[in-house]
Amino acid sequence: MRLAVKTLGCKVNQVESDALVGLLQPLEPQVVALEEGADLVVINTCAVTTSAESDARKEVRRARRANPQAFVVVTGCYAELEPTLLAELGADVVVPNRRKAELPGIILSHFGLPADPLTTPPNEFWGAGERGLLNNYVRAFVKVQDGCNAGCAYCVIPRLRGRERHREHQSALQEAEALLRSGVQEIVLTGVRLGSYRGHPRGIAGLVEALARMGAKVRLSSIEPEDTGEDLLEVLGRFAPQVRPHLHLSLQTGSERLLALMGRRYDREHYRDLVKKAYARIPGFALTTDVIAGLPTETEEEHRQTLDFLEELRPSRVHVFTYTPRPKTRAASLPQVPLEVRKRRNRELTALAHRLAEDRMRPKLGGRVEVLVESFRGGRFYGHTPEYFELEAEGTAQVGQTVWVRVEGVEKFTLLGRVEGLKEAPTRLPAPVAGD
Repeated sequence: MRLAVKTLGCKVNQVESDALVGLLQPLEPQVVALEEGADLVVINTCAVTTSAESDARKEVRRARRANPQAFVVVTGCYAELEPTLLAELGADVVVPNRRKAELPGIILSHFGLPADPLTTPPNEFWGAGERGLLNNYVRAFVKVQDGCNAGCAYCVIPRLRGRERHREHQSALQEAEALLRSGVQEIVLTGVRLGSYRGHPRGIAGLVEALARMGAKVRLSSIEPEDTGEDLLEVLGRFAPQVRPHLHLSLQTGSERLLALMGRRYDREHYRDLVKKAYARIPGFALTTDVIAGLPTETEEEHRQTLDFLEELRPSRVHVFTYTPRPKTRAASLPQVPLEVRKRRNRELTALAHRLAEDRMRPKLGGRVEVLVESFRGGRFYGHTPEYFELEAEGTAQVGQTVWVRVEGVEKFTLLGRVEGLKEAPTRLPAPVAGD
């Protein structure tokens, strides 16, 4: 079975797509690109912005054109929002988020195969790892939370993902243990609102510590500032770099007024204090964040406040989004900033983001950094440092190894270097690759 999977949006979508491939093993899937002639196409959509919605429509049309005889399945947030339109564009089946766990059964049934316990997720917390169906020697995502109760004024996600739900911690630990046994080197915890996780008596901090004590390297995906407590900072500091010294803390704006107007549950002082504590308590800490250019009613002075606040915070990476009105959100009814102004503010924020990234990476020049080797292509190795700097290197190494790399250059958001030696061999090595 030739299977093409296109995933748009967040890491939660990515873990669900990855797990789906594992759960479709009865089809003996051969994963191919969308244009390579697929029998089955799965498109996991996003709807966080109007641009994401446009991408979803484009991918469905492209899938149908490239694979006229394929069984095209569309799921994800845009499937929740516009199921009829997606069917009109060429989807054979549209599966909204609330029915995502039914996907393997729906697909297998279409091809005349029964869904059995091995290929049926027990609940919405997708995880093929504990059933031995996910084979990724380097990094695997473990979903432990879904939904959001926050209700920010500009965001449609609570309506598309529903109320918060939390995975019981023993289930998450069992999956992580199976992934580690299979050779996975790094566990990435993910959720729509990860910091609100309540499946462990000590919340997300307790789960992270339990994983660290199992011997796992642990990374967190995006987390909200108000959900990042002292106990989590303590765990990150105590176990770094095994627990990766990196947090992606969503900022959105540096304007105090706009934070309140948009329904964010923190203020500038809370965010500033949190970041200062992280720098002080976590060895090698790196901050990444995201901001929105041109929120409704944003003034030039408030835009400048965001620029200045980012300068103060010194993030290593800033993801910049241009605000687009979302129907049925409070922000859509507010006075809008002209589109050309929003785009200009995006450009200014993006230019600052590039400079800040370079400022954080330049001190690495000439030094030696730890890197988990994730892939090999074109005669070079690629991976990330514990603090989540991207790195490209020459030398001798294997995918899955943790190596020392001497940094020789910086290019945009990437460190360039040469492998100097092995720091740590993986539990289980994949087959040798070129360069070994």
